Amino acid sequence: MSQRAAKQPLTPEAFGKFLRWLSFDNGEAVERYQSIRRRLVRYFTLKGCDDPDELFDETIDIVIGKVEAGEQVFRPIAYCYGVAKNVWRQNMRRWKSVTIEGDLVSPEHQESGASEQELQCLERCVSQLSPGDRDVITRYHWSKGRERIATRKTLADGLGGMNALRVKTCRIRKNLRLCVVNCIKRSVEGNLR
Repeated sequence: MSQRAAKQPLTPEAFGKFLRWLSFDNGEAVERYQSIRRRLVRYFTLKGCDDPDELFDETIDIVIGKVEAGEQVFRPIAYCYGVAKNVWRQNMRRWKSVTIEGDLVSPEHQESGASEQELQCLERCVSQLSPGDRDVITRYHWSKGRERIATRKTLADGLGGMNALRVKTCRIRKNLRLCVVNCIKRSVEGNLR
């Protein structure tokens, strides 16, 4: 959910003002909006986001809020990209509460400061994945250097391209993070009783 949506719903008047900000000609404004949408959804997709449409909506909500507040901007597309970059960064911070980057359950991961409980929960969550997802995520993270590049290229070829691989691994990691957080929460609650 976007920050703006949490504060107040988007009004037709605010969206109309945004379109007029893009262009005074209605047809051209709609074309520019659609172009910005395509570009930003592609941007978020290439960044490996699991829900690029949601991040686009969040970005546009913020931009509309700024336009409605009277902010003067002369390059709408560049401004939208700047806001999108900040939205992406904020999205990345949200998901870094539980670190799963790097090698899954490898000695290097253990040295990264992950607790024994986190590692046990990660192992449990990885084992609950479908065999296909488990294979993709472990192969994606396991190797190093040139072997990692070759492995990821092989995985990408099997999934329809590098973009499809990024989206798939992003979704799997998101599910793993949620699973690990819930597992740790259940363990802590169990120890408190």
